[in-house]
Amino acid sequence: MTDIINRAYGTMLAWKQTSVVNWSMTELSPCYVFQARDISEIKQALTAARMQGLSVIAHGAGHSYTDAALNTNGVLIDVTGMRRILAWNPEQGIMQVEPGVPLGEVVRVALADRWWPAVTPSTADATVGGCVAMNVNGKNAWKHGSFGEHVLSLTVLLASGQLLTLSPTSDPELFRAFVGSAGLLGIITSVTLQLQRIPSAQVDAWIRPCASLDELFSIFEEEQAADYLEAWVDGFASGRDLGRGIVTVTKHSAVSDDAGSRFPGFRVPEQFMQGLTRYAGTLCRPAVEGGVRSANSVAYWGSHWWGSKRPRQKSLVRSTYYAPAMFTGYRALLPEGSETFQAFVPSSRAASLFKAIIRHSQEHNCIPLWCIIKRHRQDPFLLSYQVDGFSLELNYRIIPRKAQVLRQMLQGLMELVIAAGGRFYLAKDSLLTNTLYRRSIGDAAVEAFLSLKQQYDPEMLFQSNLFRRVFQPSLQQSEEHGADV
Repeated sequence: MTDIINRAYGTMLAWKQTSVVNWSMTELSPCYVFQARDISEIKQALTAARMQGLSVIAHGAGHSYTDAALNTNGVLIDVTGMRRILAWNPEQGIMQVEPGVPLGEVVRVALADRWWPAVTPSTADATVGGCVAMNVNGKNAWKHGSFGEHVLSLTVLLASGQLLTLSPTSDPELFRAFVGSAGLLGIITSVTLQLQRIPSAQVDAWIRPCASLDELFSIFEEEQAADYLEAWVDGFASGRDLGRGIVTVTKHSAVSDDAGSRFPGFRVPEQFMQGLTRYAGTLCRPAVEGGVRSANSVAYWGSHWWGSKRPRQKSLVRSTYYAPAMFTGYRALLPEGSETFQAFVPSSRAASLFKAIIRHSQEHNCIPLWCIIKRHRQDPFLLSYQVDGFSLELNYRIIPRKAQVLRQMLQGLMELVIAAGGRFYLAKDSLLTNTLYRRSIGDAAVEAFLSLKQQYDPEMLFQSNLFRRVFQPSLQQSEEHGADV
């Protein structure tokens, strides 16, 4: 016991007190950061946190838009140092990794053997542990669902210090709760993934312009044979042009290219590109809205020329992932941060609701700079945000003098989404409250999650700002209700 306490004190000395910001730069959280290299160091950090009466949450690459991986005045356990690929079976496409392995590393190893993540977000820097914790989705969500549907098993560390291996068959209830739980039930220490076999590392891409949202949804129906679908919408277009945009239709190419099976590097050094985009973003700040409005018009009308019967062949990697420099430029362009709103809505209500959301934004003079539509299907996880339908993601520039108007408008839009049977994504909607979350996902799901939380983490060791914002009032209400009974 003395040895454990001594190691715990050593861990406390290794804590670094700092402030961590979420990806959208809307929240700065003072906390203690501990960089873990293995399971034993995580256990030491948990012991040290208990001794100090502090809560803990795991932290990966920091790509969550919200406060899901922030823990004000608590401990962040940085798992990006746990980045070993533990096993790779190129015959079956099964890979076991530690939680801090970035998706780019998974692709680098698997692509040479013609395997690819069945579901992936648009950044290769996201960690596998983070993808499981938030149960991310991609451009093929209507075909392949969410990230968690391709996880064969998880090894997790509970608050008690017990290591469990979970799978959809061995412990289905806890497995379905752990995936998408935002790290609130324990810390993921390894993930076993089933990857997708692909014919080559190339894709064929078509660009299809659409003059309205109705036409956009028609294209989604027509292109069911595609492997990936994503639509961009011009948030500035109004009146008869409301909802105009571009649908990108992508299919795996049958053309085999051995050279393309290697993870492609960028011709220009990434550090130089990030510096360049940071400078360009800073330079363009005064003309953000006018510049985006003009760029949107050029992109839409240009798509009539770019789009054709003949596809453009490109690398699957570059088709899927944005270069890190683009994110650098985006954040430099919006120094006050951005507010993201993503609504997941059943198919029957999507078109009319998305029109109302865009129109409502324009009426409040809060124009979204970036609008994306994807198609989805339901998944089996306890805190699932996906529905059989579509999602609309809107990204708004935060202007301090208009910030309150924007927040009030977005909370009003959440009411419309809930009335339409829609849901929200914990990784992106930072204004979601306990009441709104319960109404969208249902009391039963929240109560089931809190019951498991009480069972496996009765001292509430694993907490985050998101937990206190979205779940803690529910917990207090549940305890009060139990006391009344």
